[in-house]
Amino acid sequence: MRFFNINMSSPSLPMVPQCNLPKEVYQHLACYVPKIYCLGPNLNPQNEDLLAPLLLQSPLEWYLCGEEPSVGLAKLEQNNQPSQLCGHVFKVGEPTYSCRECAADPTCVLCMQCFLGSVHKEHRYRMTTSGGGGFCDCGDTEAWKKGPYCQKHEPNISDSSQKVTHFFLCDTIRFFLGGGVCFMIAFHYCMLVYWEKCNLLILFSRARGDTYYCMLFNDEVHTYEQVIYTLQKAVNCTQKEAVSFATTVDRDGRKSVRFGDFQFCEQAKSRNTSRQTKPLRVQVMHSSVVAHQCFALKALTWLGQIIRYSVSNLVFPAGARNVYHQLFMSSLLMDTKYKKLFAIQFAKNYERLQNDYVKDDHDREFSVTDLSVQMFTVPSLARMLITEENLMTTIIRTFMDHLRHRDLQGRFQFERYTAQQAFKFRRVQSLIGDFKYVLISRPTEWTDQLREKYLESFDAFLELLKCMQGMDPVVRQVGQHIEMEPEWEAAFTLQMKLTHIISMMQEWCASDERVLIEAYKKCLSALTHCHSGFTDGEQPITLSMCGHSVDTIRYCVSQEKVSIHLPVSRLLAGLHALLSLFCLSQSELSPPMLIEHPLRCLVLCAQVHAGMWRRNGFSLVNQIYYYHNVKCRVEMFDKDLSMLQAGASMMDPNHFLMIMLSRFELYHIFSSDVVQQNNTLIEEMLHLVIMIVGERYTAGVGQVECSDEIRREIVHQLCIRPMAHSELVKALPENENKETGMERVIDSVASFKKPGVTGRGLYKLRPECAKMFNLYFHHYSRADHASVKTDFHVFVVVLPPPVLPRFSPLFASLVNILQCDVLLGILGAVLQWAMEPSGGHWSESMLQRVRLCMGLVEEQQHLIGSAEDNDTNFNFTLKISRPGEAPANTPSILALLETLQNAPHLEVHKDMIRWILKTVRDKDKAERKRKAEMARLRREKIMAQMSEMQRHFINENKELFQQSLEELDPSTSSTLEHRYTCGSERRQVVTCILCQEEQEIRTDGKAMVLAAFVQRSTVMSKNRKRPPHNPDKYDPLFMHPDLSFGTHTGSCGHIMHSHCWQRYFEAVQAKEQRRQQRLRVHTSYDVENGEFLCPLCECLSNTVIPLLPLTKTSCRYCNKHTLDFDLQLLLFSFVNFDYTIKEMLTTFGTASYKVGLKVHPNEQDPRVPIMCWGSCAYTIQSIALVPDPRVENTPCILDIDMFHLLVGKNLTTPFKLTNWQHFFNISYTAQLHFLHLVTVAHIVQILLTSILYVCFSRLREVNSGWHLWRCVKAGILPYLRAAAMFFHYLNGAPAPPELHTLGVGEWEALCGYLCLPSNLLQLFYNNRELMEPLLHGWCSHPGVLQGLQSSMALIRFPRESNHLIELPGDYSALINQASSFTCPKSGGDKSRAPTLCLVCGAMLCSQSYCCQTELEGEDVGACTAHTFACGAGVGIFLRFVHVISAGKTKGCFYAPPYLDDYGETDQGLRRGNPLHLCQERYRKIQKLWRQHSITEEIGHAQEANQTLVGIDWQHL
Repeated sequence: MRFFNINMSSPSLPMVPQCNLPKEVYQHLACYVPKIYCLGPNLNPQNEDLLAPLLLQSPLEWYLCGEEPSVGLAKLEQNNQPSQLCGHVFKVGEPTYSCRECAADPTCVLCMQCFLGSVHKEHRYRMTTSGGGGFCDCGDTEAWKKGPYCQKHEPNISDSSQKVTHFFLCDTIRFFLGGGVCFMIAFHYCMLVYWEKCNLLILFSRARGDTYYCMLFNDEVHTYEQVIYTLQKAVNCTQKEAVSFATTVDRDGRKSVRFGDFQFCEQAKSRNTSRQTKPLRVQVMHSSVVAHQCFALKALTWLGQIIRYSVSNLVFPAGARNVYHQLFMSSLLMDTKYKKLFAIQFAKNYERLQNDYVKDDHDREFSVTDLSVQMFTVPSLARMLITEENLMTTIIRTFMDHLRHRDLQGRFQFERYTAQQAFKFRRVQSLIGDFKYVLISRPTEWTDQLREKYLESFDAFLELLKCMQGMDPVVRQVGQHIEMEPEWEAAFTLQMKLTHIISMMQEWCASDERVLIEAYKKCLSALTHCHSGFTDGEQPITLSMCGHSVDTIRYCVSQEKVSIHLPVSRLLAGLHALLSLFCLSQSELSPPMLIEHPLRCLVLCAQVHAGMWRRNGFSLVNQIYYYHNVKCRVEMFDKDLSMLQAGASMMDPNHFLMIMLSRFELYHIFSSDVVQQNNTLIEEMLHLVIMIVGERYTAGVGQVECSDEIRREIVHQLCIRPMAHSELVKALPENENKETGMERVIDSVASFKKPGVTGRGLYKLRPECAKMFNLYFHHYSRADHASVKTDFHVFVVVLPPPVLPRFSPLFASLVNILQCDVLLGILGAVLQWAMEPSGGHWSESMLQRVRLCMGLVEEQQHLIGSAEDNDTNFNFTLKISRPGEAPANTPSILALLETLQNAPHLEVHKDMIRWILKTVRDKDKAERKRKAEMARLRREKIMAQMSEMQRHFINENKELFQQSLEELDPSTSSTLEHRYTCGSERRQVVTCILCQEEQEIRTDGKAMVLAAFVQRSTVMSKNRKRPPHNPDKYDPLFMHPDLSFGTHTGSCGHIMHSHCWQRYFEAVQAKEQRRQQRLRVHTSYDVENGEFLCPLCECLSNTVIPLLPLTKTSCRYCNKHTLDFDLQLLLFSFVNFDYTIKEMLTTFGTASYKVGLKVHPNEQDPRVPIMCWGSCAYTIQSIALVPDPRVENTPCILDIDMFHLLVGKNLTTPFKLTNWQHFFNISYTAQLHFLHLVTVAHIVQILLTSILYVCFSRLREVNSGWHLWRCVKAGILPYLRAAAMFFHYLNGAPAPPELHTLGVGEWEALCGYLCLPSNLLQLFYNNRELMEPLLHGWCSHPGVLQGLQSSMALIRFPRESNHLIELPGDYSALINQASSFTCPKSGGDKSRAPTLCLVCGAMLCSQSYCCQTELEGEDVGACTAHTFACGAGVGIFLRFVHVISAGKTKGCFYAPPYLDDYGETDQGLRRGNPLHLCQERYRKIQKLWRQHSITEEIGHAQEANQTLVGIDWQHL
């Protein structure tokens, strides 16, 4: 073969001039690519993979290496120096680790191998799963504060000779690469063929016929069902073909659905229409273009493989949609120099790239814009891009350019958004993420250029906030309810996205004093500009009250427009608090302007709580909820409160309170005699005063640290109730690093209680921290406040206000609000109203708030002891002692308190009022202590009197209490009562749970039945690979000892009359039939299959078991605790059973037959009783954990389970006899000898399998009789236990006490109970003449020899109990295993939802169209199909977020066994805490499986949660 005029067999290759190289490459590709690719309907035939490397890739490798490619690439890989950067590219679902202590930001992660070899595994770390596309940051010194290297990538110093050799080889390779020209040509070719405007490649293949492909492309708009339906209509394909097309499109991004001429393909495209949704993305493409595009993907993969040889530790996963990203990350982004150049070009073209992404419909992970995180989070690159490319300003302006829909005032308007605009808005939000990446690491050193660019970007950011200031205003609806709920979610979504951005901008400002001052001025100017646009209803007025007057404006929140979005005001509030930290102040501020809009917003919330805005619908209620919610409150509610504190600290407190009364529309109530008032508004106004004066745990407002604020938050959350770690995390605000800071302080305020087998670990508040509690904590919702008042009522009433920290100097004057005349007038008015018991002007909550306001008088002590506050004249005591002025002459506040402390209607408030009076007057503490002691003694005396009265009452009514205790005794209140009469007769009297009537169980009485559930089972299976039996030909007479399939019967134990149960079941059927088909929903039971719920406990059931009477047992057997084999009365009574008992026996037998064989009911089938007895044997075996060789087709002794044979023969032999009298004479001997015979057969089984095992193990004890006897004794013990249980429940013979516990005497007790000799070998020696021929026949059966010689494992006895698979202790190991799992039907593509079967350990691809199979004529998912092969229709799976118990049509979710250190699960790894296997939880799951309780758990879960019923479990 010749290529580029080069003889490939020649060792010396002439080089093509670089100027001719592109032409040569393109000509060669134009010639050969259409001849290899896309020659028919199938885009990827096998011959493509054979010819492409030979004709297309091999020549390029020869040119690059200058010699045999395998030799040249091997040299390159051998001599390349390992990189200090790991660069491992993460797969979808692969575990990643981020150190909470050392990572520069949350995007800095390690792969599993690097993490285990680093110092961070001993730190607090976060574990998450990758979405694919990123790479490991091990070795990047900028990503870690300490410990940047793992053991593998630790830098080592090599000698100079190695470096010289390395650089020499690199120079040689660069020479052969021709300066990278060939590499760039190949990459340019790959980019060119995917350029939509380029059709030049068609000219390269004119000789080829004009054939076309109708290509369907993936989008993020249509669902699977929509694509499948449209394909069936457009190209006339079957549903199975349409599912295959849709799966390929979702995986690869595109799929050819037609091949032919242009008209044929265009016809399919024209049919792509739908009334409900937009058309699918379809394009008719020339086959040559498709051929070159297919090869381009191969070429990109090849380029990645070439890079892999020159860059160590890289694995390049080939994926059609991500191949460009992988190529960038494995080449450009791994080299610091080229990463910087790439970042510069990325920033220069940022606006155009984002515009292209917004117009596209693919997810961000498939866009080149997703690479921004790899550059913007590197601190050095981010600073360089800010200063040189003005990146921050570019991002903000690009974001604003996409939000062009605004009102007349220039504010964002989302109300009239179309669906297309809403879709665009969702995509634009990714720019906020890029802005966050740039801000994520604050600068430690500022340069003049960085200050200039940052302040420029701050101006742009203020422009963005100005567009949000006042957006979505609301007006109170009066008279008529609002017709249509307005759009509000978009504005709050934008606010949530910007919450961390605003906080980070403030943190940047706080890191430099000059920047902070300039930013504060700019923000104040922007706020002034915004206020000039708000003139609605603002008219100047003068307010006068308590001798003070203030000029303000008239504004009624209940009548004018008001907005909840005030980001500029809140940003200024945050900067003002930062100024306080720096002890800086600003002049020329207008406090009324600062407080105006935040005050309006808080008044709006108060009026909504008062019920004044009900006609505005739920949209406003939702806005108020998110305004106080932890996701938004840091930059909304908290900042509004801080702004009010800042404004009030710069104003006369009387003026501030009068303005606040005016906005609350309460001014006339307190300034004149107005009768009509709104108590809720007064309560909210007083609460706001408490918050303004009492909330000091914000850095800059009070003299506190961040840890103090977090500690206080935790205390108040735990005052509601003990909480789990996850609940506390949700209740605390997170910073940009997703940290709450809770771990630093939680141990000082709370104690942790570890969880048990169920539940979660809980934190409980330490008693000494209760003094920090404040009933009117500003972050309490109304529900939290009500909960605290209910659970801690006495605690709330008696506890005084908490001791508060001091204000910072800029806010110190806020304490004057407590003694201002207006507030004292308000408090006096409320206390005056409280003097009237039946008056409607006051409420309990209002009085509580007044008490708390007065309780804050302790602030006076802080003022006196503080040097900064010595100039403050705090005369609260004097003012509250002064009566009102004429003409009202109202009593003083102190006099009102003296009167109210003795008011009968204020009994609950007495302690608090007295505490206030004591604080004011400083009364003697000893008197209070004496009264408290007297109260304690009085309570103790009352309790002693009550105890004495109770004791006296019990003594007088002994008979009544004795009768009550007997009724409550569980042994007598049981549903099943055994009442024994004198002599040997025993009576069974039971109570029906439906009619509550008692009835004795008799042969001639009406049938009593137990609700039961019959199910197929593989729990005890020793061979899960055995194929299911053919139900039409299967003979269940002999059960194989591997127990591959069995029928299990379980019951909840609740008893009913048979006729009561029949009426109940008929009522359930009638109820289902009456329900309209369109309203019918899936229930937790299937009536058509005979399923129902137990009327009492609602356990899933599908049949009933009739109760049969016990037989007479002679006293000699009862005394000796041996088994009574006298079955004459029981067996004789079979012919005398009442017809209802016979009917119920038939019902149970038919259910066992139908479920066990999966066939239709047939009462005449002779296999019905055999299946019934087989179910009995299997159930007993799960609880307790002999053929004729002359008959043809008889299984060998190794293929029979002896306990099934014992049960079946004991219960079916009587029905084969026609002469009942003859049976009575031989019954005892026959039954006893049959037990002996089956026992000997089982001993033979044990010996055959044990000797074979010993021989293979090469043990010296093979000839030891003692060893064989030990094998026999251990192997037969489970059989004897099951037999004892079987005969105990068959005859009712009492068991000896030794059998109730496992101990030394168990063997002798079992043998005695079953009438067997202790030395079981005597069964052979006592009947040697009879047994020898039988043993010879059994052992000479051809199947025995084949079984012993076959490679298949024999069933050894005792059979080991089956267990669920062993799970790794660390959850990350399980995730790593799942991330490597590929879908078996998707060509190596990673599974999106890998699921682990806990029964057999198989990894499956769940809830995916790709792995659906047909089962019983219905398409089911991989997990559902697997349950029928592995678990007889029932399975238990680990979905890596939760455990799933599932059948074909029903299922439920179950808590997974992996817990974090706080005893909680973490579905989806949202919190990122390390998870470890909890053995107790896993044992509980295993117990659920082994006891066949999965179906019962599913039924209970679906009854409790109806949403589980609507899930399509068959697609799992």
